[in-house]
Amino acid sequence: MRSKSEAEKLAVDIKRVACDAGANLVGIVSAEDIDALPPVRVGWKYQEYTKKTTDMLPDTKSIVVMGYHVWDDALEIAIRKNQKWVYPGYFPLPVLALTVINHLEKKGYRAVMADLISYKRLAQLAGFGDYGKNALIVNPEYGPWIRLIPILTNAEMTTDKPFDQDLCGECQSCIRACPTGALTPYKVDDAKCLVGFHITSENLDKYSEKLAKYEPSLTKNAHIMCVECQKACRYGKTRR
Repeated sequence: MRSKSEAEKLAVDIKRVACDAGANLVGIVSAEDIDALPPVRVGWKYQEYTKKTTDMLPDTKSIVVMGYHVWDDALEIAIRKNQKWVYPGYFPLPVLALTVINHLEKKGYRAVMADLISYKRLAQLAGFGDYGKNALIVNPEYGPWIRLIPILTNAEMTTDKPFDQDLCGECQSCIRACPTGALTPYKVDDAKCLVGFHITSENLDKYSEKLAKYEPSLTKNAHIMCVECQKACRYGKTRR
């Protein structure tokens, strides 16, 4: 076991590396804390359950959680390539992850990108923000405009304090703003959300008017994803 001072130094070092690579938020969570929580369904349409960190890296000690500020609507672009969608605004995340992984490996530790783990739970445990009524993590400074990437490692580091404030209170602006009624407090119905993959050529007519208004096309293969619930949030507006 590392001494407290060594664990603190490593945490500071990793946060510096991540911030230098472009992360706007960095926090450390213990594997024990996240693994103590019951499994939940994750992924669009909630197709699979979360795993324990030790299912992915047997000797996981810490999770480095990074947040990337989405400061412009250009980062909400979706581009169709053949029959799949590509999201360029997410490309910085694996770059951040690989930077941290390489740094940890040079120090003799093991580190991997996390799969089937609750990013939002990790973000709350890392102190990033509150789980909002829009079913997103809401940060006091950046609002709901952050994307997340976690790294599992067998390095032991000093952890951050979980976020324990209620940022939403009585506010329901995001719920009222959703153009399809997909939101109820703290839950999104993926069968209604415009960003969902349920929209196909067979049911396109049902959504065409709302898509034209809330997911405007840039080219025949590209559009901006709906962000009405995020725009309605009172947090993060001045940083956009």
